[in-house]
Amino acid sequence: MLWYKAWRESSVRFCLGVSVLICMCLTYTLFYKRLYPGFIHDHPAMHTYTQYIHWNIFGGTTRGMLQLSCLLLGLGGLQRDRKQDTLGFTLSLPVSRVRLVVSRATLGFIQIFVLSLLTPFVVSGVSIMMGYDLPLSYGLRFVPLWTIGGILTYSVSFLCSVLFTNEYVSLVSAYMVYMFYLAAVRYPRLSQYHLHIADFMSGLSPGYVNRSTMLWNGTYPITPLVGFGVAGIVIIALGVFATTRQDL
Repeated sequence: MLWYKAWRESSVRFCLGVSVLICMCLTYTLFYKRLYPGFIHDHPAMHTYTQYIHWNIFGGTTRGMLQLSCLLLGLGGLQRDRKQDTLGFTLSLPVSRVRLVVSRATLGFIQIFVLSLLTPFVVSGVSIMMGYDLPLSYGLRFVPLWTIGGILTYSVSFLCSVLFTNEYVSLVSAYMVYMFYLAAVRYPRLSQYHLHIADFMSGLSPGYVNRSTMLWNGTYPITPLVGFGVAGIVIIALGVFATTRQDL
Protein backbone atom coordinates (compact mmCIF):
# COMPACT_ATOMS: atom_id res chain seq x y z
CA MET A 1 0.00 0.00 0.00
CA LEU A 2 2.74 2.46 0.97
CA TRP A 3 4.83 1.59 -2.06
CA TYR A 4 1.83 1.93 -4.36
CA LYS A 5 0.95 5.30 -2.84
CA ALA A 6 4.52 6.55 -3.28
CA TRP A 7 4.57 5.27 -6.86
CA ARG A 8 1.28 6.95 -7.76
CA GLU A 9 2.65 10.17 -6.33
CA SER A 10 5.89 10.14 -8.33
CA SER A 11 5.14 8.03 -11.42
CA VAL A 12 4.48 10.93 -13.78
CA ARG A 13 7.70 12.71 -12.80
CA PHE A 14 9.68 9.47 -13.01
CA CYS A 15 8.33 8.62 -16.47
CA LEU A 16 9.04 12.18 -17.57
CA GLY A 17 12.64 11.80 -16.40
CA VAL A 18 12.97 8.49 -18.25
CA SER A 19 11.59 10.02 -21.44
CA VAL A 20 13.86 13.06 -21.30
CA LEU A 21 17.00 11.02 -20.67
CA ILE A 22 16.21 8.55 -23.45
CA CYS A 23 15.44 11.37 -25.92
CA MET A 24 18.68 13.17 -25.10
CA CYS A 25 20.74 9.99 -25.39
CA LEU A 26 19.14 9.15 -28.74
CA THR A 27 19.64 12.67 -30.03
CA TYR A 28 23.33 12.85 -29.17
CA THR A 29 24.11 9.37 -30.51
CA LEU A 30 21.90 9.13 -33.60
CA PHE A 31 22.80 12.63 -34.81
CA TYR A 32 26.46 12.50 -33.82
CA LYS A 33 27.78 13.27 -37.31
CA ARG A 34 25.53 16.31 -37.63
CA LEU A 35 26.16 17.67 -34.13
CA TYR A 36 29.88 16.98 -33.86
CA PRO A 37 31.09 19.88 -36.10
CA GLY A 38 29.28 22.38 -33.91
CA PHE A 39 30.71 20.92 -30.71
CA ILE A 40 34.24 20.72 -32.05
CA HIS A 41 34.03 24.45 -32.79
CA ASP A 42 33.21 25.18 -29.13
CA HIS A 43 35.56 22.49 -27.73
CA PRO A 44 38.71 22.34 -29.89
CA ALA A 45 40.22 19.69 -27.60
CA MET A 46 37.44 17.24 -28.50
CA HIS A 47 38.78 14.65 -30.93
CA THR A 48 37.12 11.33 -30.11
CA TYR A 49 33.62 9.90 -29.86
CA THR A 50 34.19 9.13 -26.18
CA GLN A 51 35.01 12.77 -25.47
CA TYR A 52 31.89 13.84 -27.35
CA ILE A 53 29.70 11.44 -25.38
CA HIS A 54 31.19 12.53 -22.06
CA TRP A 55 30.80 16.24 -22.73
CA ASN A 56 27.17 15.85 -23.80
CA ILE A 57 25.85 12.91 -21.78
CA PHE A 58 27.85 11.62 -18.83
CA GLY A 59 29.41 14.95 -17.97
CA GLY A 60 27.18 17.46 -19.71
CA THR A 61 23.58 18.42 -20.41
CA THR A 62 22.15 14.93 -19.93
CA ARG A 63 23.75 14.63 -16.51
CA GLY A 64 22.24 18.01 -15.66
CA MET A 65 18.80 16.77 -16.67
CA LEU A 66 19.23 13.78 -14.36
CA GLN A 67 19.93 16.16 -11.49
CA LEU A 68 16.81 18.17 -12.34
CA SER A 69 14.80 14.93 -12.50
CA CYS A 70 16.05 14.03 -9.01
CA LEU A 71 14.94 17.42 -7.69
CA LEU A 72 11.47 16.82 -9.11
CA LEU A 73 11.30 13.29 -7.67
CA GLY A 74 11.93 14.64 -4.19
CA LEU A 75 8.64 16.56 -4.14
CA GLY A 76 5.48 15.20 -2.53
CA GLY A 77 4.77 13.61 0.82
CA LEU A 78 2.43 14.58 3.64
CA GLN A 79 2.45 18.26 2.77
CA ARG A 80 1.02 17.42 -0.65
CA ASP A 81 -1.62 15.25 1.03
CA ARG A 82 -2.61 18.18 3.21
CA LYS A 83 -2.97 20.48 0.22
CA GLN A 84 -5.07 17.86 -1.62
CA ASP A 85 -7.24 17.23 1.47
CA THR A 86 -6.16 13.58 1.66
CA LEU A 87 -4.02 13.97 4.77
CA GLY A 88 -6.69 12.54 7.05
CA PHE A 89 -6.83 9.34 5.03
CA THR A 90 -3.03 9.03 4.90
CA LEU A 91 -2.57 9.54 8.64
CA SER A 92 -5.39 7.08 9.37
CA LEU A 93 -3.38 4.25 7.80
CA PRO A 94 -2.08 1.78 10.43
CA VAL A 95 1.54 2.83 9.93
CA SER A 96 3.79 5.43 11.51
CA ARG A 97 4.82 8.67 9.89
CA VAL A 98 8.37 7.34 9.76
CA ARG A 99 7.30 4.40 7.60
CA LEU A 100 5.31 6.71 5.34
CA VAL A 101 8.29 8.97 4.75
CA VAL A 102 10.91 6.21 4.56
CA SER A 103 8.90 4.27 1.97
CA ARG A 104 8.76 7.38 -0.22
CA ALA A 105 12.50 7.97 0.16
CA THR A 106 13.32 4.32 -0.58
CA LEU A 107 11.26 4.33 -3.76
CA GLY A 108 13.03 7.55 -4.74
CA PHE A 109 16.40 5.85 -4.33
CA ILE A 110 15.27 2.98 -6.54
CA GLN A 111 13.98 5.36 -9.20
CA ILE A 112 17.27 7.27 -9.20
CA PHE A 113 19.20 4.02 -9.63
CA VAL A 114 16.98 3.05 -12.59
CA LEU A 115 17.52 6.45 -14.22
CA SER A 116 21.27 6.15 -13.68
CA LEU A 117 21.37 2.62 -15.09
CA LEU A 118 19.20 3.43 -18.09
CA THR A 119 21.56 5.89 -19.74
CA PRO A 120 24.63 3.61 -20.23
CA PHE A 121 22.52 0.89 -21.85
CA VAL A 122 20.82 3.31 -24.24
CA VAL A 123 24.04 5.11 -25.18
CA SER A 124 26.09 1.94 -25.60
CA GLY A 125 23.34 0.10 -27.49
CA VAL A 126 22.74 2.88 -29.99
CA SER A 127 26.49 3.56 -30.35
CA ILE A 128 27.15 -0.08 -31.25
CA MET A 129 24.20 -0.03 -33.66
CA MET A 130 25.63 3.06 -35.36
CA GLY A 131 29.10 1.52 -35.54
CA TYR A 132 30.75 3.72 -32.91
CA ASP A 133 33.22 2.34 -30.38
CA LEU A 134 31.80 2.85 -26.88
CA PRO A 135 31.76 -0.26 -24.66
CA LEU A 136 29.00 -0.69 -22.10
CA SER A 137 31.62 -0.88 -19.35
CA TYR A 138 32.48 2.79 -19.94
CA GLY A 139 28.98 3.98 -19.07
CA LEU A 140 28.37 1.50 -16.27
CA ARG A 141 31.18 2.99 -14.22
CA PHE A 142 29.18 6.22 -14.05
CA VAL A 143 26.20 4.44 -12.46
CA PRO A 144 27.48 4.62 -8.83
CA LEU A 145 28.46 8.27 -9.33
CA TRP A 146 25.08 9.20 -10.81
CA THR A 147 23.17 7.21 -8.21
CA ILE A 148 24.97 8.70 -5.20
CA GLY A 149 24.96 12.18 -6.70
CA GLY A 150 21.29 11.79 -7.59
CA ILE A 151 20.43 10.74 -4.03
CA LEU A 152 22.15 13.84 -2.63
CA THR A 153 20.27 16.02 -5.13
CA TYR A 154 17.02 14.23 -4.32
CA SER A 155 17.53 14.70 -0.59
CA VAL A 156 17.56 18.49 -0.93
CA SER A 157 14.10 18.68 -2.49
CA PHE A 158 12.91 15.86 -0.20
CA LEU A 159 13.73 17.99 2.85
CA CYS A 160 12.17 21.09 1.28
CA SER A 161 8.99 19.13 0.54
CA VAL A 162 8.75 18.38 4.27
CA LEU A 163 9.36 21.97 5.35
CA PHE A 164 7.10 23.81 2.87
CA THR A 165 3.42 23.22 2.18
CA ASN A 166 3.45 24.49 -1.41
CA GLU A 167 5.18 22.25 -3.97
CA TYR A 168 6.24 25.18 -6.12
CA VAL A 169 7.83 26.87 -3.12
CA SER A 170 9.53 23.57 -2.26
CA LEU A 171 10.91 23.19 -5.78
CA VAL A 172 12.12 26.79 -6.04
CA SER A 173 13.67 26.61 -2.57
CA ALA A 174 15.39 23.32 -3.34
CA TYR A 175 16.70 24.67 -6.64
CA MET A 176 18.03 27.86 -5.05
CA VAL A 177 19.70 25.97 -2.19
CA TYR A 178 21.21 23.52 -4.67
CA MET A 179 22.54 26.27 -6.94
CA PHE A 180 23.97 28.15 -3.96
CA TYR A 181 25.72 24.98 -2.84
CA LEU A 182 27.20 24.38 -6.31
CA ALA A 183 28.46 27.97 -6.43
CA ALA A 184 29.79 27.96 -2.85
CA VAL A 185 31.93 24.86 -3.31
CA ARG A 186 33.70 26.57 -6.22
CA TYR A 187 35.18 28.98 -3.67
CA PRO A 188 38.97 28.46 -3.72
CA ARG A 189 39.17 27.45 -0.06
CA LEU A 190 36.50 24.78 -0.60
CA SER A 191 37.35 23.60 -4.09
CA GLN A 192 40.35 21.65 -2.82
CA TYR A 193 37.98 19.27 -1.01
CA HIS A 194 36.22 18.17 -4.22
CA LEU A 195 32.70 18.92 -2.94
CA HIS A 196 31.15 19.84 -6.29
CA ILE A 197 28.52 17.17 -6.91
CA ALA A 198 28.26 17.85 -10.67
CA ASP A 199 32.01 17.30 -11.12
CA PHE A 200 31.73 14.16 -9.00
CA MET A 201 28.89 12.78 -11.12
CA SER A 202 30.86 13.63 -14.28
CA GLY A 203 33.85 11.67 -13.00
CA LEU A 204 36.06 14.78 -13.16
CA SER A 205 36.52 15.09 -9.42
CA PRO A 206 38.53 13.69 -7.75
CA GLY A 207 40.01 12.24 -10.92
CA TYR A 208 37.84 9.28 -11.88
CA VAL A 209 38.32 10.15 -15.56
CA ASN A 210 41.19 11.81 -17.36
CA ARG A 211 40.22 15.41 -18.10
CA SER A 212 41.89 15.31 -21.52
CA THR A 213 40.81 11.97 -22.94
CA MET A 214 37.67 11.44 -20.77
CA LEU A 215 38.77 7.84 -20.36
CA TRP A 216 38.68 6.16 -16.95
CA ASN A 217 41.79 6.31 -14.81
CA GLY A 218 43.03 3.22 -13.03
CA THR A 219 41.79 4.42 -9.62
CA TYR A 220 38.19 4.52 -8.44
CA PRO A 221 38.15 6.44 -5.12
CA ILE A 222 35.54 5.12 -2.70
CA THR A 223 35.74 7.94 -0.12
CA PRO A 224 33.76 10.48 -2.21
CA LEU A 225 31.07 7.86 -2.86
CA VAL A 226 30.72 7.20 0.86
CA GLY A 227 30.90 10.89 1.77
CA PHE A 228 28.22 12.10 -0.64
CA GLY A 229 26.09 9.05 0.14
CA VAL A 230 26.21 9.70 3.88
CA ALA A 231 25.41 13.38 3.29
CA GLY A 232 22.31 12.43 1.31
CA ILE A 233 21.14 9.96 3.96
CA VAL A 234 21.66 12.54 6.74
CA ILE A 235 19.52 15.09 4.89
CA ILE A 236 16.82 12.47 4.36
CA ALA A 237 17.00 11.61 8.09
CA LEU A 238 16.49 15.30 8.91
CA GLY A 239 13.38 15.23 6.75
CA VAL A 240 12.09 12.14 8.55
CA PHE A 241 12.76 13.72 11.94
CA ALA A 242 11.04 16.96 10.93
CA THR A 243 7.99 15.00 9.78
CA THR A 244 7.63 13.29 13.17
CA ARG A 245 7.67 16.70 14.89
CA GLN A 246 5.24 18.50 12.59
CA ASP A 247 1.75 19.45 13.66
CA LEU A 248 -0.13 18.19 10.60
